Amino acid sequence: MSKGMIFRVLVAGVCLCSSANAESFQSGPNLQSQYTAIVEKANNYQEYKVIKEASLRALWRNANDSLNKEKKNVTTAHVKIAAQQKTISELQNNLTAKNQNLQETQNLIDNLSLMGINISKKSYNTIMWGLVIGLAGALAYFIFINKGFKKEAYYRIHLFEELTEEFKNFKTKANEKEKRLARELQTERNALEEMLSRR
Repeated sequence: MSKGMIFRVLVAGVCLCSSANAESFQSGPNLQSQYTAIVEKANNYQEYKVIKEASLRALWRNANDSLNKEKKNVTTAHVKIAAQQKTISELQNNLTAKNQNLQETQNLIDNLSLMGINISKKSYNTIMWGLVIGLAGALAYFIFINKGFKKEAYYRIHLFEELTEEFKNFKTKANEKEKRLARELQTERNALEEMLSRR
């Protein structure tokens, strides 16, 4: 017999002997363990492994089932991913709308209307503090100038009082002088009349 014929006989014999065990491969935990079990239970012929056709078919069927299951899982995952992407898109739109509302609210909080003009609170504070400082400076300037005016007014009042006092003294002295002169004049008149009456 030729080597090819011996090989065929051995393969046929092995296939018949192990057809009863083929069903046990279908229920193996995973493809890797089923493949390992088939290779370990296979008969050796020279440098070849003789594997039962039923075991190969069972492995093929299990591989197809696993592949179909994975395809189904992939399809389900794609559906879930699409639903999640839709949810994410809706959440992003909601977040964008909320951020816009928040920005508008923040702008309303941060801005004030001053004489019909919208300005930020920082600008408002700057303007108000500028006005307060400007008015305080103007008040200090006017107080300083007023102090000078007061000093000048006191000086003028003092001069006026001195002049008034001098005028009163002058008036008193002039009055006394006038009275003295009037007395002297009267005395002279009296003396003149006396002299005239003696003649």
